[in-house]
Amino acid sequence: MDKKTKNRVKGIAIFIVFLAIATSIIEFRNKEGRTASFNYKPSQQEYRDLKFINKAQVSFTAQDVRRSQSAIGDIIDKYSVKQIRKQNDASFGAYIFSIPRGDLKLVLEDLGKFGVVGSHIEQIDTSLVNIDYETESARLASYEKEQNDLYNLRFPTDTQNRRKEALHSLIHQSRLNLDKLKESQNVLLYITLSPLQKNSNAFIAVKNMTISFFSWLGIYAVGMVIVYFGTRLLMYFLGAIGIKGLNASGLGGSYQYGGYTGKYSESYAYNAGKRKVKRVYKDKRSTETPDDQDKTT
Repeated sequence: MDKKTKNRVKGIAIFIVFLAIATSIIEFRNKEGRTASFNYKPSQQEYRDLKFINKAQVSFTAQDVRRSQSAIGDIIDKYSVKQIRKQNDASFGAYIFSIPRGDLKLVLEDLGKFGVVGSHIEQIDTSLVNIDYETESARLASYEKEQNDLYNLRFPTDTQNRRKEALHSLIHQSRLNLDKLKESQNVLLYITLSPLQKNSNAFIAVKNMTISFFSWLGIYAVGMVIVYFGTRLLMYFLGAIGIKGLNASGLGGSYQYGGYTGKYSESYAYNAGKRKVKRVYKDKRSTETPDDQDKTT
């Protein structure tokens, strides 16, 4: 292999190495930036709209998501008083159910066996702290009786009509309070399940990037070999069917067209066709040498 060919192969090898490095870096950044996502908004809105005195929200992560989904299903069947939402995705989950207030600690302990319990938020509706179920039931009955009396009037006044509208709102709010008070001994539990991030270790990230680099290096090297030999095969094929213009001897060969090589030969150099020319000037007479005079005589 001559020096020119070695330099050419060396340049191609360096290009392939840098191309593999750039591709592996881009692939690593895309994997890091492309995190799986799940739409928790519908379940969050449902959790906010439900009227419970006691609420608890738990963020749960696990490596084996499938196993954790099955475990949460078993917990719901074991502890729940009312099942509201059970949503399983490929790598996520959202669950809303009510449990007895005393069982919340047991549920958290069972979750800890299958993953990591992250944030744990408990909420209490303080607007009903000073209200009990019996008092609110009596208040609702009074509102309903007053409303019926007003509806029985044949010609109510404007003040009585405004009172009927106010009673309508009071009755609605009282019924909501009673619904909350019925669940005063229970907790509305909202669990969000997500996969545990395992690639946060720097060593694992470098390992994955190295594997990606050598993979792309092999792919580009094989691709370059295929392109090289494919080009040579194409040259031979074109020469076999009589199409001239590219030499079949490979890349870097001389260009041929119509049987003539594109390189100039040294035999056709400029100096080879040079002739001696004797110049004669009008204003000067040529002086004859003694040899020329002897020739004329």
